[in-house]
Amino acid sequence: MMSPRKLFFKRLAAELKFHWSSWRTTIDWTVALYIVLPAIAFGINQYVLWWKNPPAFLDLLPESLLFAVCFLFAWSGTIRVFLQEADQLFLINQKQWFKKIIKYGLIYSFSADFLFSGFFFVLLAPFILWYYQFSQIQMFLLFSITFLSKVFLGLSKQLLALRFCGWRQFIVIRGMLVLGSLLFIILIPRILNNFIMFLAAILLLFSAAGILSMKRLNYTGGFFIDVAREQSEKMKFARFLLGFSGVNIKQSPKQRKRPWLFRRSNLIFKKRNAVNGLTEAVIKSTLRSSGRLGWYFLFVCLCGLVILTVQGSLKWLIWLALAFLQAGFAGLYWQESLSSEFMRLFTWKMEDQYLALRKFLFIFTFPGILLISLMAGFQVYSWRGALFMLPVCAGVVFYTCRIAAFYLVTRTKDKMN
Repeated sequence: MMSPRKLFFKRLAAELKFHWSSWRTTIDWTVALYIVLPAIAFGINQYVLWWKNPPAFLDLLPESLLFAVCFLFAWSGTIRVFLQEADQLFLINQKQWFKKIIKYGLIYSFSADFLFSGFFFVLLAPFILWYYQFSQIQMFLLFSITFLSKVFLGLSKQLLALRFCGWRQFIVIRGMLVLGSLLFIILIPRILNNFIMFLAAILLLFSAAGILSMKRLNYTGGFFIDVAREQSEKMKFARFLLGFSGVNIKQSPKQRKRPWLFRRSNLIFKKRNAVNGLTEAVIKSTLRSSGRLGWYFLFVCLCGLVILTVQGSLKWLIWLALAFLQAGFAGLYWQESLSSEFMRLFTWKMEDQYLALRKFLFIFTFPGILLISLMAGFQVYSWRGALFMLPVCAGVVFYTCRIAAFYLVTRTKDKMN
């Protein structure tokens, strides 16, 4: 006999099975053998080296940056309620079932936040304990505050998103982001050195999280918003994975009536032809999406962190590999834009697609690789190395984008045939 508990675990198992199938679709044995396993081995080896000798670039980073990173991690928290659109036929009228499903979703979200927080602090442990010279007790205190903040912020953002919409939601949530980051950076150093303040902070966060949990459990009127958010969260990881294998999952992103960039649809290229028109359309589509830009900047930051961490001659091999990864990452945006219903209204020649893709990849790959190249050149050869990397970066990106464009267009052509 079906019960709310069985229904919840059935949906959880179905989602985990879906993620596993997405992973298997993307990571075949060749990718696992030549990319995933070497990357894991490299990561483990680098982590062991961090315990022995923290990276030199930490000398340039203040302690407050550590607290900022912890807050951004806490801000990334989200709450899952595992509601589906079909629930409006039966479950929404069964209040006890409805509440229990949300209750199990809250428990799952809190447990996942705890596990992710633990993994996050295990990764940061070499820096926190050996470089910043925190005691084990202080690290545990920071972990506790970060975990409870993640839970509190996840509940707060969700309730605010249910309560406000449009520009009001943007102002309220972004205001909470700015205010919360300032409070976190200013107060955490004092809390870690004062046990009474720590107990007060823990009690406050725990009480606030409990109150918000009850509000979330009893909130009514946001069913369709919850369903849309659940669908987006479910497809987020799968969309990211399947993008690498050329599979595009359609989505209905929220679009502004007047985007911040190119709101008047100004021309980017004066010369009008099919290549420039296609390139211009994909550029505008990408720049008008805050989500795509956010992932782009995050990817560049991660690549910069990797290049600063690696030492010796291996740095330049990794730098070359990151150039191809950056081009491939930009290629995901190209594929996503071309798969839209509007772009499918037009018939594009393969030659035009190849030339437009080359231009698009260069425009979106060059800024990220240039920043990474300047960081690597300055770290190894000071400012002269940074200047030397300018022409080298331009040449590498030029040929990298040609290779990536040829590969992407050829693969698209093979699928069509």
